[in-house]
Amino acid sequence: MIRRITFVLAIALLAMGIVGCGLIQKKSKEGKALDYTVMKEEDFPPEISKLIEAKKQQEFQMSYLCEGELYILKGYGIQSTGGYSIRVEYVKEIEDEIHIRTELVGPDSVETAREAVSNPYLVVKVDAADKTVIFD
Repeated sequence: MIRRITFVLAIALLAMGIVGCGLIQKKSKEGKALDYTVMKEEDFPPEISKLIEAKKQQEFQMSYLCEGELYILKGYGIQSTGGYSIRVEYVKEIEDEIHIRTELVGPDSVETAREAVSNPYLVVKVDAADKTVIFD
């Protein structure tokens, strides 16, 4: 009988620990939304343009600190058609990290999908410097 009660209590404590950790993790993932700017290609610093040119054939994600500004780069590699866009779902600060999530959005229809190969990429500028960038 005592073994059974001990077993049930152990299971209950384990379950509370799992649920409790899940709640703590969920709460800490909310973070603070950051202001950001999606950069136009003509406004890229020369270093960013060189990095993109070298990497755009493959998927890439990186950050680059330049003159007190943090640039977050995300590329989706070669796509068989044109007409793609990239949507920023969020940019937020969680503790000492910057989290970003983007999504590749396909062409609206067959008519807007050009037959030319494309290399969609995005550059986001954030004022927060010297923080680790996490691509969610």
